Amino acid sequence: MPVQPYSGPFGKPELRHLLRRTLFGASPADMAHFDGMSLDDVVNELLAFTNNTTPPIKAYVEDNGTGVYSPALIDPVVPFGEPWINYVRLLGSPPNPIPKRNESLQYWWVGQLVHQERNLREKLTLFWANHMPIQFSIVFMPESSYWYCQMLRDGCKGNVRDLLVQLAKDGAMLIYLNGIYNMASAPDENFGREVMELFTLGVDSGYTQDDVAAAARVFTGWTVTEWSGMTRILPTVVFDPNMHDQNDKQFSSFFNDTVIQGQGGANGGSLEIEAFMDMVFANETSSKFIVRELYRWFVRTDVAPEVETDLIEPLAQLFRDYTSSPNQMEVVLKTLLTSDHFFSADVRGCMVKNPVDMTIGLIRSTGMPMPTPDHFEAQYNVWSKLQIMMADASQSIGEPPNVAGWPAYYQAPLYDLLWMDSATTAKRKVIFERIGVTGMVTPMELYTVADRGLMFKINYVDMVAQYQDPADPNALVQEAADMFFGVAVSPTVLGQLKTQYLLQGQVSDYYWTSAYNTYVADPATTDPTASQVPAMLQSLFQAMFQAAEFQLH
Repeated sequence: MPVQPYSGPFGKPELRHLLRRTLFGASPADMAHFDGMSLDDVVNELLAFTNNTTPPIKAYVEDNGTGVYSPALIDPVVPFGEPWINYVRLLGSPPNPIPKRNESLQYWWVGQLVHQERNLREKLTLFWANHMPIQFSIVFMPESSYWYCQMLRDGCKGNVRDLLVQLAKDGAMLIYLNGIYNMASAPDENFGREVMELFTLGVDSGYTQDDVAAAARVFTGWTVTEWSGMTRILPTVVFDPNMHDQNDKQFSSFFNDTVIQGQGGANGGSLEIEAFMDMVFANETSSKFIVRELYRWFVRTDVAPEVETDLIEPLAQLFRDYTSSPNQMEVVLKTLLTSDHFFSADVRGCMVKNPVDMTIGLIRSTGMPMPTPDHFEAQYNVWSKLQIMMADASQSIGEPPNVAGWPAYYQAPLYDLLWMDSATTAKRKVIFERIGVTGMVTPMELYTVADRGLMFKINYVDMVAQYQDPADPNALVQEAADMFFGVAVSPTVLGQLKTQYLLQGQVSDYYWTSAYNTYVADPATTDPTASQVPAMLQSLFQAMFQAAEFQLH
């Protein structure tokens, strides 16, 4: 039975739900852009993207020990403000530039989230980075980690089997899961186990320990080098046929007793990887496993039995039907995002926002100003502050806790409730207070004089100016609730917010209307009530950001 397509109304509530799950936050500009479009047209546009990102740059400096900061003191081969990915790191010139390049990559990734285009690329990239992750600090080779990130962006909506083939030969993954030590004389089972247990089939799905051992032999012979003879080069993946196990690999009845023929020669390793992935994806368990992971990321973390029957199984069949298609994921995602189930009442507002959704979504939904590329040092500094806040709340970009990704997407029965515990709840409060009240200022120690002491803070008056009727306190509070609350609240609650924060305890709506119109006409007004409009708005939204409904999407 095929997936039941959605046939109900597609108005602002449905659009907002769709955008919250596919973008990081749904801003008024996002809503306006898609307003009036059909569901199919919106989803088609969300899936119509390429990887047009530009690489991270050197925006880092080093202290000479006397409080003087200079880019010449760290990674001197890279010009300040230029991409570092194509520059070979120098040996024997401390300090080691790897930590700075790793940080630059993390901050750059945060910047991709903040300045995302109106499409699924960044949400999908983070999905794959959670599903088959690396940790930058363990790889400790930032150039390889960057190429891993770009591999995910390039292939995130394409063919999953092809993406896994690339992953098996990816430099960062080879380092992260010990593939560089996997050789015929001493097979290492790390990647072979994880590719089945975590990336394609799932724990206890039916493969055996002998299958893990056979898989390890398939992946032998690959390593990463930074040398070509006596010349230092950028990290490069190489295959050594002499280190590859060229014997046949026998798999269990779970894989229909498949034998992968041992291959020699320069292309032998690649041929065996191709055969291994063909074998894995011929097993129906893989399609169901991948689809469930998509469901947990985009729809709901717990999969009910009826969802398994009515949605997961037909989506898995669609996945298999497109097993050779270059746009396999695009087809599956479009079907999922246009399904009747995706828009059902019990799916809307059912997920606790992860720290990235909360932080980036808050910035985008409020239109908080960000540094522009001509202030690149300030830009990376602000992105660093966001990275630290999200990491403190247990979601560090480029640093998931382990190879299984973030526990909220696999640890039953709590799943996304794990984002909120006694420690992280306090850190989440710091996020909306920092973004919603204090703002972020760049330090005076920055190397670029023009980038020092810049303040980036939400202008609530500018924000509500995008609302349909901000002079009407009822309309303003309702639109704010629609924008920031994952679930609907009662008219009583909306009335309390209006009265306490916009009317300041008064009974007449005109109190706010007059004050707002007066302030907008003259922000320098001396009218005692009108001059308080920015503070009144800040108090209103700060109260809303502290509400339980704000934590959901």
